[in-house]
Amino acid sequence: MTTAGYQYHSMDDLQRLGEKIRAKAIKVTMAQQESYEQAQREANNDQTRYETGQQTRSVNYNPPDGGRADDHGNLSAYVHDAYSQLPQMFTQFAVPDPATMQPAIDTFYQTVVTLQPSLEIKADGAKLTTPMLVSGAPAVAPVEKSIAIMHTHLKNWDGHAADAFEVYIAGLNTASGLQQQLAIDLANGLEAMAAIREAMLTDVWTIGNLTYKALDQLDDCVYKRQEVARLTIVGALTAVAYAATDGVAAVLVESVQSAATIMSSMATVNQPAEQDIEGATVPPILDSMATALNRVRAAVEEQERVVAQAMTKVSESLEHNREHAVLRAPYEVTTAASLPVAAIRDPGSRFGFYPD
Repeated sequence: MTTAGYQYHSMDDLQRLGEKIRAKAIKVTMAQQESYEQAQREANNDQTRYETGQQTRSVNYNPPDGGRADDHGNLSAYVHDAYSQLPQMFTQFAVPDPATMQPAIDTFYQTVVTLQPSLEIKADGAKLTTPMLVSGAPAVAPVEKSIAIMHTHLKNWDGHAADAFEVYIAGLNTASGLQQQLAIDLANGLEAMAAIREAMLTDVWTIGNLTYKALDQLDDCVYKRQEVARLTIVGALTAVAYAATDGVAAVLVESVQSAATIMSSMATVNQPAEQDIEGATVPPILDSMATALNRVRAAVEEQERVVAQAMTKVSESLEHNREHAVLRAPYEVTTAASLPVAAIRDPGSRFGFYPD
């Protein structure tokens, strides 16, 4: 389920964006008087820090070979070093295209529909909708239909093994419901991760472009025009429409916790939804950019933690129901398969399975 307007940006795209911002930041710093003077002060301060054994503000600080730190040539080298980390601030968000998760999500939903054909999705505050046209596995009858067929056939069979098999298939409705819920939860987990990463890449790209725009305005001598980055990551998790089935699986949500329910109840992001990208000189613009990127990172970590906690709770819940979700084939039936026909047709045999 791809977010409207989403466009994937690769590591190379993010690298080029960071390099573009770095080049513009260097150009404006060396051309705009206020930014130039601010850089001179920082260069002199960093030289003092370096000579007195303190941590420099510039991570990649290199002392000048000669002359004053604020000489034009030395200052240019200082600014180039100081802004060398800008591309990395963007490439740290590089991830594979979230759209590549879709085939796995479709496979999980195909499993869900195969186990129980009725599947509906309920978006938060919206009416029931069908989000995707997913069919069951080809040439595979739904479990409920298969159980009904087996029950019909068993009416014509008798024996201890036949009775054991009937008890076994009686548990298949419960087992398939639990397995269906697990498939839904796994699909929901992937959908949530895809939504988080799509929003993350969208916000990072927006922040980068607004930063460049703010720097470009300084380059054009436009004074302090404010840009606002609206962070879609803040609502990424709550925007996902989660699966909810009717019939037996809906009842079984009580015994196997629903990932959707868990994530929806925990999806509270403690980050502002907007961040101003502004400044009359280069440093405050880059500082506000860094603040916005840090907020995106924090929101991503918060929401990924919610998804991980939901998956852990689903796993724990399923573990408590393992014996109902994964049925063990009856010993009488599995053993009868290797016995001679006479032993299977013996009414007194434990492995009897013969026509009534």
